[in-house]
Amino acid sequence: MTRPVVLWPTLILIGTFLTLVTVLIGNWIGGYGFPLAWKTGGCPPPGIAISTSCLLAIAYDWLGFGLDILFYTAIGYGLLLAYAKYRSRGEEVERSHSDRLSQRNPQ
Repeated sequence: MTRPVVLWPTLILIGTFLTLVTVLIGNWIGGYGFPLAWKTGGCPPPGIAISTSCLLAIAYDWLGFGLDILFYTAIGYGLLLAYAKYRSRGEEVERSHSDRLSQRNPQ
């Protein structure tokens, strides 16, 4: 399995990337980001004039941003853990199957 020294930074980078991508998703609270809204304000939908006050109203919730990163990092770690267990179980089944075959056909 991959060493934890390399694994955690990679998972955190993937979590950060996914969090940044979710800024494209509107949230039911009125901000942007999923599952927590970490960007509020911003420009209106296309077709509505952009004003200076609109651009100044952009705000970021860094706690929500950090929690979103942790959320996606935990999902990535869970998926990796499930894959590792599935893979080790498959190797174990294959090993026991080959042991049974070698017992039936002694050389």
